[in-house]
Amino acid sequence: MRSDVPVVFVHGLFGPFNDAVAFRRLYRVECSAPDLDGYGRFAGRRVTFEGQVQALREHVQSRHPGSRVHLVAHSIGAVYAFALADRYPELVDAVITVEGNFSLADAFWSRSIAALDEIQAHTVVEQRLSDPEAFLASDGIPVTPENLSKAEEALGYQPWRTVWESASAIVETTGSAEYEAMLKRVFADRRVHLIAGERSAAGWNIPEWARQAAVSSTVIPGVGHMMMLEQPATFGASISASLQPGIDLV
Repeated sequence: MRSDVPVVFVHGLFGPFNDAVAFRRLYRVECSAPDLDGYGRFAGRRVTFEGQVQALREHVQSRHPGSRVHLVAHSIGAVYAFALADRYPELVDAVITVEGNFSLADAFWSRSIAALDEIQAHTVVEQRLSDPEAFLASDGIPVTPENLSKAEEALGYQPWRTVWESASAIVETTGSAEYEAMLKRVFADRRVHLIAGERSAAGWNIPEWARQAAVSSTVIPGVGHMMMLEQPATFGASISASLQPGIDLV
């Protein structure tokens, strides 16, 4: 793939979203994957919806100055990506939503976590973060040494409080009456692509208007919600194929 438009990968509830294998499938494209507030090198920062949108904006402007970008956003990360595209359309060429949240119906785990008080959330989230085998099994991913290593990285990338605060921010935003209106504005103004995993596609609550308005819709065979962990090369190739109409290929 060859393109002057960089690709920014926006992680979901669990980071990072920075896989060299996936990036190699876009080998002539500049790729980046920022740590949002509360994640990676910013693990101590408080998470708010507004803060995440601004963190993403600052990354795009500093890492890719003067250029629009393609946003590839996984799960809850798509909520921040759509908000960026809505507020700062001059920064965004296209959005690829990878099983991103369209409503509260997609915030299945976030809703349960957001409903907990601080003590309960600490216990529940820490238990999830400390069990990579269960994390893989919940998505139907084989427990291999390589997959365990990837799961441990993903689960160790953020403290429990980041998960709790992120869940609360997403539930509040996607549960608002304005959220669908914002999505419709972005679909009408930007190119939006849909990507899902075969095992999890049926549970993705995409409204019919979004299916009709999307530029493309791809279901990746043999994977679930954590498709970038399970088959990064196939995932990267699917991103490349989705963006093909707007770029030159080699």
